[in-house]
Parts: sequence; structure tokens; C-alpha cells
Amino acid sequence: MQNSFKSNHSFTGIPGRASLKALFSPVSAISNSKQRNMKPTSRLLKWFFVLLVLFSSTKAMAQPYPNTGDHNVCLNATEPYGVVLNAGSTYSWTVTPLTGANGTITAGATPNLITVNWTSTGTAKLEVVETNASGCVGDPVSIIVTVNPLPTVTVNSAAVCSGASATITATPGVAGTYTYVWTVPVSATNPGNVASFPASVAGTYSVVITNALGCASASGSGTLTVNASPTLVITNPALLCSPATADLTLAAVTAGSTPGLTLTYWTDAAATVAYPTPTAATAGTYYIKGTLPGGCFDIKPVTVTSAPTPTVVITDPAAVCAPATVDLTAAAVTAGSTANLTFTYFTDAAGTIPYATPTAATPGTYYIKGTSAAGCSDIKPVVVTAAPAPTVVITNPAAVCAPNTVDLTAAAVTAGSTANLTFTYWTDAAATVPYATPATATAGTYYIKGTTAGGCSTIQPVTVTVNPLPVPAITGPDPVCVSTAGSTSTYSTANVAGHTYNWTVTGGTITAGQGTNLITVTWTTAGTQTVSVTESITASGCSAPATKTVTVNPKPVTSAITHN
Repeated sequence: MQNSFKSNHSFTGIPGRASLKALFSPVSAISNSKQRNMKPTSRLLKWFFVLLVLFSSTKAMAQPYPNTGDHNVCLNATEPYGVVLNAGSTYSWTVTPLTGANGTITAGATPNLITVNWTSTGTAKLEVVETNASGCVGDPVSIIVTVNPLPTVTVNSAAVCSGASATITATPGVAGTYTYVWTVPVSATNPGNVASFPASVAGTYSVVITNALGCASASGSGTLTVNASPTLVITNPALLCSPATADLTLAAVTAGSTPGLTLTYWTDAAATVAYPTPTAATAGTYYIKGTLPGGCFDIKPVTVTSAPTPTVVITDPAAVCAPATVDLTAAAVTAGSTANLTFTYFTDAAGTIPYATPTAATPGTYYIKGTSAAGCSDIKPVVVTAAPAPTVVITNPAAVCAPNTVDLTAAAVTAGSTANLTFTYWTDAAATVPYATPATATAGTYYIKGTTAGGCSTIQPVTVTVNPLPVPAITGPDPVCVSTAGSTSTYSTANVAGHTYNWTVTGGTITAGQGTNLITVTWTTAGTQTVSVTESITASGCSAPATKTVTVNPKPVTSAITHN
């Protein structure tokens, strides 16, 4: 098939180069005959006219478009083509399909210009033949135009449950590199130039893809449907006693859930292993899945607690001293028993004769029955015994330095004593005068009384040792001058055998005596400075500080010696 277009127009207003000589021949002849008589103004007009014609001719010969050579285009594109316009020429354009490509030619604004709407894919030859004003036909000029098909794209549709997301994917008809321009629902975030992305907003997702040649596809669309998710509310069935079972299909188990659910029962949270006997569930954790007709579901655990015969653990109460009694209802007596039991008290192992006063039990054997909420029970004996006097072990607290005190209530003081004693503190061995401040005891001997819950007691002495502190006092010169020529100042405190001394100074340097009771100091800085010592008693470790303030006067600054 051949599509041709011939232009019979000529540009008479803009001559070509071939016609310039003829155009100006009369002017030249007149110029030659009358050159000597021509006025200067006439000559200027002549040359202005010549330059104007040359300029117009040059513009007509310029390239109409920037590129030459074969051309790649997209199907359905309308592309411009042209050749340099020669005045008086006509142009015949044709499109010749080579491998299927074809197009429709439309005339342009001037005879040398056309546009082609490329209507089928493949390759075609675009050719132009020029006929000049003299009727001479030029050689054909042609290019090969490759018309590329438009890419195609599809977008998947998906359905998800509320709160979940789906992946929206654009799939080109032919694999390759493309740019993607998406149109998404109003409340969704546009993903930009990507092939796929997660989405959770319902609506239509459309995309146009463009290949490396700039060919754009028709819009491809997919729909995301968001279905409502149900809510499953689980109430675990009441505690039961083995070998009883629970019915997980009872309405009370899922009361409050979204209406219209189809319930299924599973042994795992992923709902992959069905539980075949939900009406007779034994102890354990199961999973109930509630599904709406649209397929959205919720899955929740349900726990069946089977109460076997509970275990009652008895710790016999500590022996008591008569006439003291024991409280069998105290938590310590049944510590370690199965949780949440209700305890009752009996005088016989069969639990037929209630014991009326368990909070004040005298020595003897009783029976405590623990019953669970499911009605299961266990019964165990508890023995109340008379207690001997307790043992109070005293460890005298370590000596402290004055003015510190000792805490006689610290556990280490009575470590090793009979357990669970109540301790009281006294100033006399008969325990008649209470000691009011056992947590801050000063030096002396005191008495600690340990009493059991049954009222039995023992008393033992405890000795508190408080060592005195040293009393350093610094003597030495004050005020002094900044040291010159190796001069020093001496400071000291009383020398006591078995004591150590640690000195510090500000504004100076200790030059000798550190560690003794006497030092020498080189003063380096004027101002208010200090000499300090910490005196420690080696035997007790007790120490005390002392500080002396020293005024250090500056040394004079003598000017340079002057002379004639």
C-alpha cells in the first residue's frame, strides 16, 4: 500500500539561489549603464535590497527539524517531517509499507512540510521527490521509519480483610524496563514509579506504563476490595474436675462475638489442625475461628482448665509455749497448696467433725480440707505441738568510730537464732527496762529478748563498742610569703604512736614529711590557702580531718636595674 502526497505550491515571495542572478540582471544592467551618474543614496538602496534577498534565501534553505536519518516512532503517534524548502519547488511524499507499518500523510504549512499519523506497526519507507520550478525531477530522498507497538499492561484485583493489605502489581505484556504512573483512590498514598506496592484502601488502582522509546500504554486497572473483619470474643469455660470435659460449642463461650460467624475448632493458632471433639474438650488450649460469609475471620484461644484432685500442703506450725495457741487459718500453714482452695477444719481424717476454733488451736492433731471451685478436695493432717524455749544467738556488732552508732535490730546480730522470733531490746538482764533506741545504740551492754509466736523466749547480752576519733590540730606560720630561693614553712600536729597522717595543701607544694605528723611546704601562689591533715588510728581505722587557713602574701616585683 502506498500513501502519497504531492505539493504543487511554490514560494514566489522567496526566490532560490538559482533565480537571484536573473532577479538582479536588470538591476545589474541599469547599474552598469548608469553607474557613473548614480547618486550615493541610490547605491545604498541597491545593496540593501540585495542583502535582504540573500538573507531571505538563506532562511528558506534552513533545516525545518533538528534530526536526520531513520526514525523510531510509537503506534498512533503523529510525527512532523520536512526537507529544506527551495523556492518554486513542489514535493511529492509517499509512505510505502515494508513490514506492515503504514501511516496517513497530512500537508504542512509549506510544501516542504508534512505530518504522518502512524497507524500500524512494523517498518515503512517515507520518501519525498522534489520537482523544481523548471519542471526538473530530483532523486528520491527516503528514510526508514520503524513503528513500534504500544506496550500493554494489566493490574491484578484483590480482596483483603480490614486491617490487612494486598500487593497491587502492574504486569507489562512484554518484559522490559518501563516507567509507571499510577492513579489510586483518594485516601491511598500514590506509590510513584514502581511496578508493585502494598495497598489497604479499597478502590480502583490504574497505571499507564511507558517504555524506553517513550511509547505509553493504555491504562490498566485493578480493584482492591476490603471486607470487614469480625470480632471473636472468648469466655473460657468454668473450671472443671477431671475426668469431666467442657463443651466449646456452647453459646456462652463466644458470647459477644460478631453475629453470623461460622465457628470451627483447632489445636493450633494457625488453624491448620482441626480439633475433632470440641463438645468434649479436655484440659488444654484450643483455638476457635469465626468466619464471615465473605471469608474474613478472627481466631482466638480458648483455655479449658481441668481441676484434678487438688493438693493440700501442710506446714505444721511452730511449737508454742502454753498457754499460747496456734492459728491454723494462717496462710503459712497451707503454703504450697493448690491455688484458690477453700479450707475447712476437722478433728477427724474423714472430715466429718468440724473443728470449731481453728484460729486458737491447742496442741494436738487436726485435719485441713482444701476444696477447689470445681468441688474437688484433698484433706491433710496438721499437728500443733508445745514448744521449748527458743535459742537466741548473739553476734556482737563490729566496733564503730564515734560518733557512729550500731543497729541492734540488724539481722546479723541475731543470725543463727531460732527462726521466726520477735526481738525486743532491754538495758537489764531481767528485761524490765526497755531500751528505746536499739537502731542507734551507743557504746555499752544491752540485752536482746527473742520470743516465739507461742510466747516462749530467751534473753542474751549484746555489747556495742564505739572507738574514739583522733583530734588533729595543725600549728604553723600564718601569714607567710610566697617562697623564694628554696624557703619553706613547717606545719605539724601532735605525734601519736600508732597513728598515720595524710596531708594536702592548696597554693603550695609539700616538700617533705608526707605520712608523718610534720611537713614542710613551699608556697607558690598568693592568696587564701589551706593546709589539711587526715589523722587515722591504725588499730581502729577511725580517722578525723583538720584544716588550717593560711594567708600567702605575694613577693614583691622588683623593677629592672637602671644605670647610666
